[in-house]
Parts: sequence; C-alpha cells; structure tokens
Amino acid sequence: MSLFDDDKLNSLPVVNNKDKKQSATADDRFELLAKLISTPEQHSSSATIFKKLETLIRKDFLKLCAGVGIPGESSLYQELLVTLGDLQELIEFPYLANKNILAVGGGFSAGKSRFLNSILGIDQLLPEGLLPTTAIPTYLISGETESIVALNTFNRSQELDRESLNSISHAFNMGEKSTISFYHILKLIQIQSPDLKWDNIALLDTPGYSKPHSEDDSSDRRGTDAGNTDEEKAREHLSQADHLIWVISVTDGTFQLPDIEFLQQKVKWERPLYILINKADEKTQSDVKNIFERIREDALNAGFNLAGISAYSSRNKKVFFGDDPKDWFDEINQKCKFTRWRGRFQAVFEKIIAFNAEEEERCRVLKSSLDPIYLKCDEVLSQAQVEKLKDTMKIISSDSKTHAEAAKQFVIFSEKVEKLLEELLAQIGVADETASAVGIEGRYVIAEGVLPKFKKCDVLQGTEDSLSKFRGCFISSETLDDQIRIRYSDIEKHYTDPAKSFGEKKKVTLTVYEIDRAENTIVFTVLPDTADK
Repeated sequence: MSLFDDDKLNSLPVVNNKDKKQSATADDRFELLAKLISTPEQHSSSATIFKKLETLIRKDFLKLCAGVGIPGESSLYQELLVTLGDLQELIEFPYLANKNILAVGGGFSAGKSRFLNSILGIDQLLPEGLLPTTAIPTYLISGETESIVALNTFNRSQELDRESLNSISHAFNMGEKSTISFYHILKLIQIQSPDLKWDNIALLDTPGYSKPHSEDDSSDRRGTDAGNTDEEKAREHLSQADHLIWVISVTDGTFQLPDIEFLQQKVKWERPLYILINKADEKTQSDVKNIFERIREDALNAGFNLAGISAYSSRNKKVFFGDDPKDWFDEINQKCKFTRWRGRFQAVFEKIIAFNAEEEERCRVLKSSLDPIYLKCDEVLSQAQVEKLKDTMKIISSDSKTHAEAAKQFVIFSEKVEKLLEELLAQIGVADETASAVGIEGRYVIAEGVLPKFKKCDVLQGTEDSLSKFRGCFISSETLDDQIRIRYSDIEKHYTDPAKSFGEKKKVTLTVYEIDRAENTIVFTVLPDTADK
C-alpha cells in the first residue's frame, strides 16, 4: 500500500483552525511555564556579596561558637539563616524594601483589582474577575516605564509582558481531568507603572479570601487545593502590610461577619482600617447613603479604628460619599520607610557578645572575691585546700580570658557582617534604618571600663545641659556617668528652631538604639518632651 493511499488519507483525523488555535495557546502556556520555573545562575555583584555573607554565617559563625557554651546557640543560628533567606529574596525584589505596603483586601468579587485599575486610570492592567485559585499577590509601584516581573518559588525573577500576565492570571488547563494554576509556581508579581504617582507606596492586590458565590464552581477548580489556599495566602500577605484598605461590594449591604472574623481572628489586624464600599454606581444615591452609614456603624461596633471610609465607583472613578482614598494615599506617601537588616543581624550578635561580656564580668567579680583569701591562703588553709584554690583561680582566669576573647571575636565578626551588608544594600539601592533616620542621634562614649548594662529599646530620662552651634548639645542623665552628645546639624535637620526644643534644662527622652561594644559607645535616639517642629 502506498504511503499516499487515498483510503488511508481519508481515515486521518481532520484538524480544524479551532484545534490549531487551542494547541498554539497550550504551547504558549507550556513555554511560559518553563520560563517561570527556570532558575538561571546569578552572576551579579549583589549575588557575589551575598555568597560571602552566607559563607560567614554558615561556616565562620559556627567555628566561633565552637568551644564557647552559648545559651540558645541553635536557635540563634536558625534566626540568622531565616534572615539570610529573607535577604536573598530582597536581592531579587529590592524595589519593595523602602515602600509603605498598602494592601487591598476583601472577599471574592468585591472589585479589588478594578478599584486599583481605576486609581491608576488604566483599563485592565490588573486582570479582573478571576477565580480565587488563580489569583497571585501583585504589587504595584511607581516607575518611569511600565514593567512586569514575577518572582518564582526559587527566588528567581522573570520579566513578563501583559499577555503573559493575563495567561498567568487564568487557570492552566491540562486536558479534561485537571487544572494547574501558576499560583503554585509564583510567589508574587510586581508591576511598575508611570501612572502610579506615589513613590513611597507599593499597592498590594491580594487574592479574595472567600470562595466565589456559585452553587457549583468545581468544573473550574479541578486538580487544585482550592479550599483554603486563597484564604491562607490572603492572610499571609495582609498580615505583613503596613496599611490596609478593605473593599466591600455595595451589593453586600453590610460589613459582613465573615469579613470581620477574618480580619480580627485570622489577619489579627489592629491598626487603622480604611473601608472602601465599591460599585456605588449600582445602587441609588439614597441606598448607597444608607449602606455607607450601616457599614460604618458595623465597623465601629466591631471595634475597628477607621483610617477612612468611602462609597466609591471604580467604573466612574468617583467618590459618592465619605473620604477620598487618594488623600489617604497622599498622607501615607509622606512617610519614609526603612529596612531593619542591620538590626536583625545585630540582635543575634548582641546577645552573644553581651553573654560573653557578662560571663567575663562574673569571673572578674568571683576572682576579686577570692583574691584576699588567696593572698593569705598559706596562713588559713591546708596544703590540699591551697592547691584546690590555686586550680580554681586558674580555671576562673582561663574562663575570663576565653569569654573576653570570644566577645572580642564576635565584635570583629559582627563588623565583617555589617560591612558586607552595607555593600549589598548599597548595591541594590535599599535604605536601612539608622538612629538618625528615625530621630535625633545621641552618642554616649566611655574611654575605658564596661558599658552600662542596657539593652536595645531601654528608655531613660535626661536633661539638656548646653546647646551650641559649634559644640552641639550635651545631655546628662542620672543613670549615666558621662554626658550624651548630639551634633547641632542633626538637630537642625528635624527642628526649625533648635534652641526652642533643645534649650538649657529642657527634659528629653532617651531610647537605646544600638550598643557598639567595639567603640565602647551607646547610640540613643533623643526626643524632647515638648517639641515645636
């Protein structure tokens, strides 16, 4: 029989244009899937610095700990590893680090994505009306040009276009028996847009925590763990937000109990809450007004502290009643946000350094108490007791030297980590918190001896002794032997009239910000009790 036998040809299946289109769409999605799960090797300068930092923590830290009995050593090491993991994710997405995270949450189909599209003035930048199992937390930030980047579960970022974004946002059909969502492959998506005018804000679009209101949605949810996945994902991201705007559809009519319970029991939201009643154009003015008042009363009765409340139409981009959410955004945008990477590393090292310093001091005190006996031991002790006392004194001296050396080495180690961290943060353009960033920095330095036994965030009261443009401001406290000094230029950055707030004999509050044992210095943040900025 010929290869081109007519009967054989007639028996072949016919492939129509629709089948070809579906096949092409499937191929495109498989190609996108392969792209998203790829883990290209990192060769950037920031990756190189991170590798050095990782080696310090994973190898050198454990070597330093060997031979010194540090309480909770294992948990401290795990804390460092968690911080390293978070830092690695920061390298891929540094743009969010100094942003005030303003999350937009709500139930399924409340109109969260449509609200954000209306704020940006762009139709369908964020896909709307998706099944909850397909939604991925998405961050919107300002930028000179539009760009879309996805972060996969391997902490690797991939650039996308709008077409890819739409593909990700819909279920990936694998035949009739299963559905795969990109949800399990991606941690988050970041969209940079020149239409977002708030430089210090990242708007977070979260999955609807509730299921769609449908009698049977199983056909679109096969092959997924749709039950609680989106609720848990929404809870996780909302809990980490700095601010929250909760979207309620006007058709709900009230602030429903499941919403209240989710916010209070799952998210545990205790900060001010902004409520946006969406789709206000779907009701009459009088109905919207009544619903607005009812939801506000529901929120207050539930114990929420309201940052604002609006009856809003995303379709018309209009506030019907209440506050304008853009005014709230403007207020948040004025706040600078700093990261706390130095603080996270230092918190671990300070515990170890403080432990060794305390042990050294304990040995010194013990030795001092035994010295008088040792000097007269031949007169009051037997030969056997003398030998035992000598052995004890040697052990105390040895332990004292061991702890002193350990404290010194951990100070040096801490400085190495801090230097690499500063290089890394500078490389990726992230501003970490310093004392001067959160307030006025005052420094307490002693030339010799042991620093007072303070810990971070301890609060003292002080009095201003003098103020001069040339010498700065000097503050004394009953708890300290010497004065704290503030540079005059630092005061000028925060106060228009330094003499009015930092005049002689004025009272101030001192908060321990950092303890630098290498320089024998304690850094305080200083706040006048009555300040006229």
